[in-house]
Amino acid sequence: MKKKKSRRSSCEFPGLNPKLNLKTRQDEIEDLASYADQLSLKDKRWLNAFSEEEINANFNHKGPKLNKSKANKKRIYNKNNARNRDILTRVQAQGKSIYLKDAFNSEEEMHEKLQEMYDASNPESED
Repeated sequence: MKKKKSRRSSCEFPGLNPKLNLKTRQDEIEDLASYADQLSLKDKRWLNAFSEEEINANFNHKGPKLNKSKANKKRIYNKNNARNRDILTRVQAQGKSIYLKDAFNSEEEMHEKLQEMYDASNPESED
């Protein structure tokens, strides 16, 4: 029984398509993808290899291998692991992040609520 090909494996440049990558990596890949259509085929291959290695920490991709030394691979794995541990990145990937500017109708309302919260948490400040 043959294994079905994934959309990612059948794409020519999967490292440049944000939708074919993890949500934690999509922001970085969107930056690259925003101008990838202006590049030549050779440049797209290089940028895809760069994205696969530097952003996805994938060294078994199609195309040229850019980072061959153990030190470079360790640096990339460490960066990838740090991104995976980052709480803000994980919350954004789950779609649970909320921004203060979106939670209040005005900047004044935000300042009032934050001041109330601060005052409630610091009973000593009410002199």
